[in-house]
Amino acid sequence: MNQEWNKGLNLDPEIVKKCHEIGPIDIMVGVLCKNVESTVLSVLNIINEGLYRYFPDYNLAIVVSKAPSSDNTEEAINLFQPYKSIHTIVTDDIVPGGKGSGVMTIFEIAHAAQAKCVVLMDGDLLSIQPSWVQTIANPVVYGRADLTVPYYIRDKNDGVITNNLVYPFTRSLYGIDIRQPIAGEFALSKHLYETLRNHPLLPPDFGIDIFIVTSAAAEGYYVKEGLFSLKIHESTTHYLEPEKFLIPMFRKVTGSMFELAKYYEQYWKKKPSRWRTKHHRECFSQHPIPVNINIDEMNKSFQQEFISNREYMKKYLPEDLIASVDHVINDGKKFDALLWAKIVYQYAASYKRLENDADKYTLLDTLKTLWLGRFVSYAHQVEDMDINGAEIIIQKQAEIFEEQFEYLKKVY
Repeated sequence: MNQEWNKGLNLDPEIVKKCHEIGPIDIMVGVLCKNVESTVLSVLNIINEGLYRYFPDYNLAIVVSKAPSSDNTEEAINLFQPYKSIHTIVTDDIVPGGKGSGVMTIFEIAHAAQAKCVVLMDGDLLSIQPSWVQTIANPVVYGRADLTVPYYIRDKNDGVITNNLVYPFTRSLYGIDIRQPIAGEFALSKHLYETLRNHPLLPPDFGIDIFIVTSAAAEGYYVKEGLFSLKIHESTTHYLEPEKFLIPMFRKVTGSMFELAKYYEQYWKKKPSRWRTKHHRECFSQHPIPVNINIDEMNKSFQQEFISNREYMKKYLPEDLIASVDHVINDGKKFDALLWAKIVYQYAASYKRLENDADKYTLLDTLKTLWLGRFVSYAHQVEDMDINGAEIIIQKQAEIFEEQFEYLKKVY
């Protein structure tokens, strides 16, 4: 993906002037806002309290980057009153797009203000606590990590793109066991965000989260999990409307993931095989709020779309894998993790050979169909399990992706 717009990331001169006046900043928290009128003021107040309480001796700033909203997000932001010791900057995203546009804006402001640590927070968080700021920032502040990624306690039906696709793929290719690579919140060192802001694949949309984690791993930065908590966010409610929210996110995240695999091919092909544990680590965390999904509707969509797209899929999959999916639909066989891993790897290899954006869109759309099928099978498998039992299934699937790593190298 050619990022020509990256050459035109010019901040407003007044903002640049303010950055020079307040910098160098020790810790900058960037808040990404679009249609978050009901949550953003609470998020800003909690961040404000967290910075004031846990980092009283540091030079601090809160930056709010606004995408165009159809609600009263801007009015809610205007009600925010920070502590006098905390600098604030409120601005519009400097390029159109999605979440990635807000991240770009924050990175540019961090660069201008010489921020030593940048924390990224979504404006729709419902469960955020003041301690989150300290917990996620500390590893960077104390020089123990370049990137901190949360591990959120999430329902077995939450994180639907992460569990069955992003987590096992990222773990297998890049050798990092970061459980939720697209968690949404991050803390970054100055070295890392400076690398990312100049990266040719920096995306202006949902792909930004997987871009941050993948690039950090492949560029040799130290990545660790650093926030363990329950996450409730407004966007989870959109799971019941997959065409409005989940499916567009799937296309953006998976497209970015495949672009990065192509870009970093020489890195992951040369990496040593990952050491695998013989025993599963036990998870006995608290239970999150359940996430409702409509399995029957997803299964109906999977079957209908597979029949419609079967011929297109032949461009990306060998006959034996197509036949295996036929058996899932016609004979009631499980859409198991081994079949899924091979399908994902074949799609990654096919994506590498495509140049036209329309062809890439078709590929991602047909993979989305197969992802629905895999998710339906997973959902049935864990239906009577708690999140700790479901986690064992997810970990075993990730191991299968690792075991099939040579298969990827062979077909790629």
